[in-house]
Amino acid sequence: MKEERGFSLPEMLVTIVIMMVVFFALYSVFDMSVRIFMFGSNKVDAVESARLGLERMEREIRAAYPVGSDSHLFFDANGLDTSNPPQAMPTDDQITFGNELGAEGEGDGQIECGAPCEYLTYKLSAPSNAPPCTGAPDGCSTLLRVNTANSGDPGDPVSENAVVPGGLTFTYLKNNGDVVLPADGEGAIARVRVSLEIAVDPGTQTAATQRLTTEIDLRNR
Repeated sequence: MKEERGFSLPEMLVTIVIMMVVFFALYSVFDMSVRIFMFGSNKVDAVESARLGLERMEREIRAAYPVGSDSHLFFDANGLDTSNPPQAMPTDDQITFGNELGAEGEGDGQIECGAPCEYLTYKLSAPSNAPPCTGAPDGCSTLLRVNTANSGDPGDPVSENAVVPGGLTFTYLKNNGDVVLPADGEGAIARVRVSLEIAVDPGTQTAATQRLTTEIDLRNR
């Protein structure tokens, strides 16, 4: 019995220190794996949100319908009059246009605000009205679709994830790809380049963002 000795205190301390080093190393590997997985998942979510929002805008902008005697497609963002929207150059962060939303083959060529209203606006909400976007860039907004004559109405969210500041842009192009200048007038617009950047609340230190861009040929121009 006198030969059955236990561990000494120095041996115990050395063992505890070694175990702590091993545990911290394993924790670091596990934590990094979780962060990478969450970032990848959020990146996929951002891509999907941007794709869905972009596809909906692309489908409706492509079918933008001429309105009024001057056959304008796009209107100033502040236009409220359903019978004669202001015929001015559109803005680069918001778009308002007419669209034949009735059943196929039943269009009468006159855009009006009935049921459904045939004026559509895509814009961003004020940052204060955006969904939570912790970890995303400050001032994030929500992509909104307004289906009323008044483009200032609140509208409905198109994407459940936030749009980063400056993440929605419209660039208006001629047939040859040149950018339409204010002096060219709205009638020179043949294509619209739409860019949308989505941010996903990451739950990690790095926000997951994704920007998608598409060019839309106007079918009714």
